[in-house]
Parts: sequence; structure tokens; C-alpha cells
Amino acid sequence: MYSAYRFITYLFIPIIIINIFIRILKNKEDKKRIKERFGKSSLIKPIDKEIIWIHTASVGEFKSCDYLIKKYHKAYCLLVTTTTKTAADYAEKYYSDKIIHQYAPFDVIIWINNFLNFWKPKLVIWIESDLWPNTLLNIKKNNIKSILLNARISPKSFKIWKKFSSYYNKILNSFSYIFAQSADDLKRIQSITNTKIEYIGNLKLTFKEKKYKTKNINSKITVMIGSTHKKEEELIIPNIINIIDKFKDIQIYIAPRHPERSFEIFKLLKKNKINANFDSDKMHNKNTSFIIIDSFGKMEEYFLKSDIVILGGSFTKNGGHNPIEPARAGCALITGPYIYNWNNLYDDMINANACYKVKKPNEIEMHLKKLITNKKLLEKIKQNASIFSEKDFFDENKLVQVINRNLKHHA
Repeated sequence: MYSAYRFITYLFIPIIIINIFIRILKNKEDKKRIKERFGKSSLIKPIDKEIIWIHTASVGEFKSCDYLIKKYHKAYCLLVTTTTKTAADYAEKYYSDKIIHQYAPFDVIIWINNFLNFWKPKLVIWIESDLWPNTLLNIKKNNIKSILLNARISPKSFKIWKKFSSYYNKILNSFSYIFAQSADDLKRIQSITNTKIEYIGNLKLTFKEKKYKTKNINSKITVMIGSTHKKEEELIIPNIINIIDKFKDIQIYIAPRHPERSFEIFKLLKKNKINANFDSDKMHNKNTSFIIIDSFGKMEEYFLKSDIVILGGSFTKNGGHNPIEPARAGCALITGPYIYNWNNLYDDMINANACYKVKKPNEIEMHLKKLITNKKLLEKIKQNASIFSEKDFFDENKLVQVINRNLKHHA
């Protein structure tokens, strides 16, 4: 099957190139750096430090490698690749003094060889499930040690990969070490591969600092609808209209997963006769009870302002989002039913009385009303969430030992 894939990638080169230019027109590619997609770089390769290549697909995966960047950027040259323009912009904005950023080359052997021959990384750290056969098998062919962190496979993907388990096994065997991001993922992956898989926790949960804030229980209640995906607002907003009408002093923020959808949400709110404004319009936000967060990098700021967070990615089949970030900010959480990417964690949070899970969107109103009218309960749930977030969710020491051992192996 891999031979067929390899052949198809060559046939698709013209289509890939056409698609690149279409993406440039849609502002989804950076035309000034397009040759990076072919494994070529405009940069001068550093010669004073060995290179650790970290691959992250999008913003979420990039954020998860913050621990690795802080741990290794002084002693090593960190080459971080991303596939999306938004992730590239985020990396350049917040980490340009610590890393070298490049766009990941497309999974065509000649372009992968361009990349590997130029950068010659000593170690590769791959984040999550963006598995590219040509890239990974060529890393192994070049005898470069590699680590797959936060390995995951959704229930839907599991059903597909189960039919092609030998191919999936071949891809996973290209890694020197594999660490699953949850106990459920560990079981699913182990059932279709003979590769050794371990569980050390989720890299996204390496944050340690306490963010819980004490808030006057008589102050205005703030609700954040966070990380929503397309169509989720249509499910959530109709179920908070009665709350907005009944509790006039409530403040609501909404942060779509992709801020470019902000105007789409604005039109939906207007259709539901809800007055709203954009976070970027600071001049008119003081008297606005509904604010749309229309830029990246604002999530933590607004978590810290919020009492209650309705966390998106869970009302449509996206697998949910990380609940520890709002929990660290001392927020009471409400999630939808589709949380298979974080199932184990949410189970523990619910058992700790630190989170509410709704089966249907129409249950949101009930939970909001309960928390808004019972401020003692609200403060208790917030405190439970904060305490839960202080647990150790990731074995950092084990990961560091594995990384250091393999870096010494190359010394």
C-alpha cells in the first residue's frame, strides 16, 4: 500500500502546485515563503548548535510544545514546522526569539529529501496525529531518532485504520518512541499495532502555574463561550437567549476557534436580536453585554475574566477541547457530549464536581441558571476546577530522559 501512496504523491505534484496557488489567493499560504513547501529555505543554517526538529500541524499543537521550547531552546537550535499559516503567524509572533520556524514541506519524497539534507536534524519530535508516510519513513531511512508525542486516534479514525492496520503499523514503526495522549488512545492504538506504545500524559497539560482568581460574588457574572466550531453557535446561542433576557447584568464573551468567522457569528447574533460588538472595537465595548473575540492569543485573558465557560468543539463531532486551560483560570465548565479526544480527563473532572456535561444543547440554560442564581455553588465549582487543574497530568521527567538519552546518542 505504501508503494501505491508513494507513486500517487508523484502523480499529484501538478495538482499540489495548483492547489498552492489557489491557497495563496485565499490568503491561506504565505507567497513569500512558498519554497519552504518544497523543502527549501531562505535561511542560513546555524552551525553552532545541533538541531531538534519539532513538527506541529496547527496552533493547538504548537501551543502544546511550549514546554519543549522553554526546556531546550538555549542548548539546541529548535526548528519548528507547522502546516497552517495561522500557526506560522502565532509562532513568529510569540516565539521568534527562541525558534526557527519553517513551513512543513509537502509529503513528496524529493521535497522531503531537500528538507532533511539541508537541516540534518539530530532528533525529530512529532506532535499528535499529522502522520505523513513519506516524511516519517525517510526520517527512519536517514537513521534519525524520532519521538511521537500526544499520539491519538479518534473513534472514527480507529474504524478506518482498523481496515489498514498493517499500513498504520508500518508508519508507527518509523518512530523510535511513541507516547499516547490518553488511556483511551493508548488502548485503541495498541489494538491495531505491534509497535510499543506508552502513556505519560498529555503534553498540552504541562502548565504548572496557578491561575485561579478570587472574584467578588456580588459582581457581574461573566460567561465565555470558547473555541466554538462552525455550526456550534447555532446550537448554543438559542439556548442562552432566555438567560440574556432574564439576567440583564450578565456579560458574555464568545471566542470562535477560527476568529475569521467572527462576522458570521455577529450576523447570527443579530438574527437572534442580540446586540454584540467585537473585542477589537475597544471604543464601544464598555456598554456591550456580548463581545465577540475576533483575534488569536486572547483565550487566557478572557478565561481569567470569566466565571463560567461553555467549551466548544464538543457540541458537534470535533472531540472537544482542553478543559484544563479554563479550569486553571478558576472557571466553572460546561461541555457538550462529543469529547472523545479528552474523555478520560472529563470523566475525572465530572467525578470531582468540577464540570458539567450536557447531552443536548437545550440543557445549557438549566446549568447556567443554576450557577447564576446560586453564587455559592458557582464559587464551589470554580474552586473545584482550579484544584483539579493543579494535578500532575504529564510525566515531564520521563520525556526529558528519553530526549536527553537520544541527543547524547548522537553526540
